[in-house]
Amino acid sequence: MQANQNPTIPSYITYPRQFAPYKWYKPLLASIAIFGALIVMMLALTVVSSVLAANQGYDIKELLSGNYDTLDAYSPLGALLSLGSVAIMLPAVALGNRIVNARPFSSISSSRGGFSFGAFFKCIAAALVLVGIPLTLINLFTEENTGNIRFTALGFIICTLLVPLQCIAEEYMFRGHIMQTFGSWFKLPVIAIVLQTACFAAAHPYNVIGVLSVSVMGIILGLCAYITKGLEAGCALHIVNNMMAFYFAGFGIGRVKSDVEIIELIVSIVIFGLYLAFIIFADKKLGWFSKVKKDDLTPFNEKAAAKNNTNT
Repeated sequence: MQANQNPTIPSYITYPRQFAPYKWYKPLLASIAIFGALIVMMLALTVVSSVLAANQGYDIKELLSGNYDTLDAYSPLGALLSLGSVAIMLPAVALGNRIVNARPFSSISSSRGGFSFGAFFKCIAAALVLVGIPLTLINLFTEENTGNIRFTALGFIICTLLVPLQCIAEEYMFRGHIMQTFGSWFKLPVIAIVLQTACFAAAHPYNVIGVLSVSVMGIILGLCAYITKGLEAGCALHIVNNMMAFYFAGFGIGRVKSDVEIIELIVSIVIFGLYLAFIIFADKKLGWFSKVKKDDLTPFNEKAAAKNNTNT
């Protein structure tokens, strides 16, 4: 792999090493802090959901058990649990990173000085055309329309709000914290991309073909972050893909399932590959990811140096 040839923007995958307080063990400390924050947040979410479930006559064990075949992202409580339990990874990553304080949170967003909403919304538009439209046509012409609308009105609203947060949270965890951790250790982008993909695939309970499909997505999302030096393109692809899946299943067209077929794997390779090809074009020819939002490296290192001088 060749790095994006822009001398003003450091490599995203190895970016943590650029910060003065970096030590090899600090990503491990951040991981411990993130895990602790996740436990606390998950307990709080479970308690709140249990109270709501008791008041509404739900069996909380049924909502928490099962796999994608029994996933409920369509009722208010089901969406809160299934999507919210993933979305809390975003504040957990932010809190864990803040506790260790080895670098600014903006460095997880990109090595361009934070998250670029301009680039993100452009990528959303590209993902809707290159991924959303093909998935819509495939679902309409190949999936059975049962007419069974699973969404409740409030469930639809909560799903719509939480799916983007769930997708962004996964990007900050896997392509952000985990990939940059491996990148800072091994200093080879290809190793970091492969290892974060393995972690990403392991977190999804699919059959063998489904795991391969998730792995393809993980590699492409990792490449998007590597090429663009940030998470915006990956967040956009992830959001559009998941929104399509939940919307169609919620409105009775097809379903979210654990058993993925080979044709679905092939479709994933083709449409995600097209999106990646466009992102490469947008990076090199359209300059979507060439703007540095701010310098988050120099001020942080200067502050760390001043603190060290004061302590000595």
